[in-house]
Amino acid sequence: MKRVAVFSLGWSLAGPPDKQAQEKAQVATLLREIGREKLYNPEKNWYPVDVDVRSRAFEILIKAAQESDLVRLIRIERVYSSEELQAAPLLEWRLTNQAIEDDYYTLHFYKEELPKGISFYTRDCEVCRAPLEQVRDLWVDTRLMGKRDLSLTYSFEIILSARLAQTLQEAGFTGFTLRPVWDYRKPYQGEPKLYQLVVTNILPPMASPPTEFEQAQRCDVCGTESRFLKHTHFWGRIQYYEETDIYYARQVLEQATDFNITSERFGMLSASHPLVIISQRVHQWLKANGIKGWDTRPAYLVE
Repeated sequence: MKRVAVFSLGWSLAGPPDKQAQEKAQVATLLREIGREKLYNPEKNWYPVDVDVRSRAFEILIKAAQESDLVRLIRIERVYSSEELQAAPLLEWRLTNQAIEDDYYTLHFYKEELPKGISFYTRDCEVCRAPLEQVRDLWVDTRLMGKRDLSLTYSFEIILSARLAQTLQEAGFTGFTLRPVWDYRKPYQGEPKLYQLVVTNILPPMASPPTEFEQAQRCDVCGTESRFLKHTHFWGRIQYYEETDIYYARQVLEQATDFNITSERFGMLSASHPLVIISQRVHQWLKANGIKGWDTRPAYLVE
């Protein structure tokens, strides 16, 4: 695994001209020291820079960040090699675009009450608004899917093209079912153009430790709990973002199917959702079939 640090270099436009000139020169010097002098443009007052945490450039920038407000460490991204991904029996599946708006009537028409005869597509907790149960098919503007095979709604529902839905079924994968997704203009008419991937297999809780969580929330009315994977860290006085890895006890393989969801929910309660964990078989199939709009990271197994 490679760790890449993303820094922001820049100066404030609120300072007097002489201070701005001094800070410009300092930023230009830093860019030259790390071999990125071609990035410098006196008309720009900030520069995003990414460097390997094992590099000399990282040492220079982290020292500058400790000593000056001109450099900020924003986050550290984890980059996995193809060998690491291929060696993982289970992987977190992340969709990389959210092209589909939420259920049409929820998003566009809800004010004080919904139009007569129309309900939310989920039953939510009356207090925390956490989604508890899906009660009808999704209605969306199907035109927003375009030519994509795979996308997310703003509420993290997984949407498939009819072609991908059919080929997933034909591949014989386990742990999911499909629901039709209807165009809001003519719901329940004709053949659906899109489908919702509903993952049905729920994994046992993650191994914690070593998985780390933070910002846990719980609704006393519905009992829904949500959290975030730990992402807040400090390098000296510098706060930055980096997600923790996911760990499961090795025995989880006895309960895992091709598609799985975590028993944990993540995010704020009102928008909390589980993560999707796929098998290596699905990972290889998606790559072999050229399906775009997703990436993965390993879910590690511990004894």
